[in-house]
Formats: sequence, structure tokens, C-alpha cells
Amino acid sequence: MTESEFVAFYPQFTGFTPAVVMTAYIAQANERFSFFSPEDAEEARRLYTAHRLTLYARVALPDGVTPSKSAIAAAGQSQQKIASKKVGEVAVTYSSGASSTASVSTDLANLSETSFGLQLLGLLNLYSVTRYVP
Repeated sequence: MTESEFVAFYPQFTGFTPAVVMTAYIAQANERFSFFSPEDAEEARRLYTAHRLTLYARVALPDGVTPSKSAIAAAGQSQQKIASKKVGEVAVTYSSGASSTASVSTDLANLSETSFGLQLLGLLNLYSVTRYVP
């Protein structure tokens, strides 16, 4: 998959900056999913790239913000999901987002974080029982 093919399918990523990030994620995607049929492999590569770019955009500094240690630290903090909450005597428990299953790769640990990742997870379920992306 090339950058132009990816952007043709997902035009919302046109002009993604920094461009080197998109190039790197496309290269990673092109190395994966060889065990899929050719059509599904292309879809999986697109979904993987879109998923990774979306996660990157969530933690990237906004335009015009001068990079500083505190800004970088704040941007790099992951969004935590609330696992449970209590109203009386206010108590909130956040989920870690990590899977406790050792067989799940770190690439798959965050697939539920984006709609692209959820679609990719559906494809992975069609092709493997262990849901492992090499």
C-alpha cells in the first residue's frame, strides 16, 4: 500500500503531519497480514494504519503549542476509561486498558481504542484464533 492509496481510501488523513509518521505506519502495515487473502490484507493494512495514526493524533501536541517537557508529558498521557464509579463518597476506578492475556500482542492491546481498530479486530477474528499480529 502506498501513501496515495491510503489517502484515497481515507481522505480525512490528507495532509497528516508529520508526514514521516504516516510513512512509518504504512511501512509497518505493509509488513503485516501476509496470512490474509489479498483483498483482506489490503483492508487490514488500511485499518491498521488509520488506527495507529488516530492514536498518534490523540497524543500529538496541538498546532501552535511550543514543545515543553510539561506539554509533552501531558500529551503523552493515555486516556483512561472509567471501570467503575460510585456517587456517595465519590469513588472512581480507572481501567488500565491492558489485557491480562499473555498471548495478546501489544499491537492488539489497544485495538478497542478506535473504530478502525475495532474493524481490524473483526478481521483478525476471521483469520486466527490467537489474534496475534506478527
